[in-house]
Amino acid sequence: MSDFELSDIEKETIDKWIMSNVLPQKTPNKNYTSYALKTLFEESQDGFFITNKQFKEAMIRCNFIPVNKNKLNWDFRVSLKSPELK
Repeated sequence: MSDFELSDIEKETIDKWIMSNVLPQKTPNKNYTSYALKTLFEESQDGFFITNKQFKEAMIRCNFIPVNKNKLNWDFRVSLKSPELK
């Protein structure tokens, strides 16, 4: 395992956080990019440092589709009613 590869337990922790705290919606939300959401995760009770790429991979695992994969910080269809965004 390299220094930047996440363990299965770390992946489960991130995925659980996303599924519990980030709600989907039909329209894109440019206020919360992958980087902004990653930072919210890191500052959460169970959070730890991860890269933007690792967070984007976690969002895909949790069935969130990026609006534009060509951007560095991806936008997702994330509801402002999400528990972590209130």
